[in-house]
Amino acid sequence: MNVLFTAGTQFPFPRMARVVERIAERCTGWRLVFQAGPGASGDALPSCADVLAQPLFPSAAFNALFQEADLVVTHAGMGNLLLCLEQSKPFYMLPRLACHGEHRNDHQRDTAEAISERYGIPSFYEVEPLVETIVCLQSNALHALELHDAIERERRVFANRLNSLVESL
Repeated sequence: MNVLFTAGTQFPFPRMARVVERIAERCTGWRLVFQAGPGASGDALPSCADVLAQPLFPSAAFNALFQEADLVVTHAGMGNLLLCLEQSKPFYMLPRLACHGEHRNDHQRDTAEAISERYGIPSFYEVEPLVETIVCLQSNALHALELHDAIERERRVFANRLNSLVESL
């Protein structure tokens, strides 16, 4: 399994780093990549030797890592969410939360809830439930395929609606 974790391009995200570390402990042999955010160091970067982690990857490298990923685990930033939806990439969300000092407000929670409702994409607010779900993929690769199919179905419905709207103008 090849998993890309991305904290976005604005701030470090130590909670996401904990997810990466826990997955590395439990899923040996998986390829784990973590874009931790600018300025990430210390507790915001996993200490696991098996994880390719850096604050930011150059754009071309990030795009290649994204294409190679079987699963993306992302904060709920619109850039990553739209990329995952456009590419029908299976993904999970761990939104940054104001109560943890990860953002100024809970707009990422709101975004994650809207994406979950619209596309059926799981959103997690705590580290352990997300870790358990990812670990279960080790024995259930079918779930990643189901996520891909659900995203693709909803994307087509949305595109058809958008095309109808444009054609009616």
